[in-house]
Amino acid sequence: MLSFDITDRHIRIIRGTESNNKIKVAAAATIDLEEGLIVNGHIKKIPEMATLISEELKKSKMSDKEAVVSISSNLVIFKELHIPKAKGTQLLTMVTNQMQHTMGIADEYSISYSIAGEVTEDGVQALKILATACPSEVVECFRGVFRMLDIQLKSVMVSCNAISRIILSDKKASAKMPMLAVQIDPTFISLNLYENNQLTFSRFASIDPVDYDNSEDYIYEAVNENIYRMFQFQKTRDPENPIQNVVFYGDTSEYIRLTNSLENMDISTSLLGVPNNIGGYENFEFQAYANAIGAMFKSNKESERINLLETDATVGKTEAGASFAVGVLIAAGISAAVIGVICLAIGIGITNTQRKIDDINAEINSEETQAKLAEVDLTQAKIDKIAGFKNLLTSATENYSSLPMLTSEQYLEVENAFVESECNGIEFAYNEGQYQITGYCDDPTIPALTIQYLTELEVFDNIVYTGYTYNQGALQYEETADSVGFASIKESSLYSFSITAMLKSSAVEDALYGAPDAEETAAETENAEITEGGEG
Repeated sequence: MLSFDITDRHIRIIRGTESNNKIKVAAAATIDLEEGLIVNGHIKKIPEMATLISEELKKSKMSDKEAVVSISSNLVIFKELHIPKAKGTQLLTMVTNQMQHTMGIADEYSISYSIAGEVTEDGVQALKILATACPSEVVECFRGVFRMLDIQLKSVMVSCNAISRIILSDKKASAKMPMLAVQIDPTFISLNLYENNQLTFSRFASIDPVDYDNSEDYIYEAVNENIYRMFQFQKTRDPENPIQNVVFYGDTSEYIRLTNSLENMDISTSLLGVPNNIGGYENFEFQAYANAIGAMFKSNKESERINLLETDATVGKTEAGASFAVGVLIAAGISAAVIGVICLAIGIGITNTQRKIDDINAEINSEETQAKLAEVDLTQAKIDKIAGFKNLLTSATENYSSLPMLTSEQYLEVENAFVESECNGIEFAYNEGQYQITGYCDDPTIPALTIQYLTELEVFDNIVYTGYTYNQGALQYEETADSVGFASIKESSLYSFSITAMLKSSAVEDALYGAPDAEETAAETENAEITEGGEG
């Protein structure tokens, strides 16, 4: 299993296993990201991101095909709710509805929650819920990246829920509560409050040197400021239980200075410790990879629903699943109706023909008739077998001929994408509706650029790219009449890369029926206007 903690500037990757609430870490890796590739958790260039991850996975020899993801974004909304007691899907539906009503959001957000305790309102017991709302388009970005990597994405969760798996699994942590866990990053601070062995409040704050007069100590100043705000918030919220302990993780380079500052307020500090149920962390900095490790723990569905992929599917956001369910119901209804009609017809037929069967029964049972019937049955069996074989061949031929193929215009658009990205040459292969395209180039940045161009064409769907290959035996040819052939291009190119993809549904319609021309579009528009306006 692979686990990714993804922020705007870093990707922390853990390869490990989870069994019986224990994590065994096998390997770790980090990818530093350029500014602008991810903004507030939103991936701006999916093919480039997939390329970076693919290259790192190959370099680190991480070939697993399942992954979980922890994400950080200041677009995530945190809200404490009080919900009447419920369980399972009913509770998720109630949380979703109240978040939409309270926060003024709609279906464009993916909802998750954890139960933080119980409260009494007007003499009625209710659940105290810490809910999160993450923009669905952010979640969809990660679906797109891992779909392109051909890695099955099992879970996407907000980082506060990932780190809670570690803190709440450590029995020593409960003695420090109320406790504030602070993740420090050069671009953000994440603060999570724990009480009574539950996550009860979460806050995410983006930070920028500009907000602190471009001070070299902006991280130190920002952390101090946000911790002080949380202290004031807790004093107002629960004066009898002030925060006494602060635990740091992430970038802990300012730990000593922060400790000295907080000790003046009688606050104890520590680095996030490693629980006994996590092993194999000795060769890397545990605090930096804590979210990725925490995301590997299985969640307790009785007290939380934190997997955004799962909650989306539960509330019906998975359109393919919903369409499939409707299709099954319709098909079942049609089948039942058809079977009813057939049974009725059979019953009527039996009643009307029973007399005739009785009249000719003696003749049928005679030896002469039985011999003729046996001969007819043998001949008919041969005919049926030949007819069935013919139908099979016809069906196979029709199925193959109906597979979507690129039109000449689409082929030129695809070929041009490789030319624009400065590929030396390309190869096309086609098998049962799926294209495999191989490119040859001399620059390792060209594959990601090419895939970006292909994505923008909106011709292909389900594009899968697994990285490029360096041709160690590349020959440097001079451009002579004897060396300009395609074979020499393959041999002389330093890199090769392959993608597999299928035509999009819109592209298939264009390939089968042709795209509407300008005159047809204008005529349709004119007819629509006449219909809408009426006569006279």
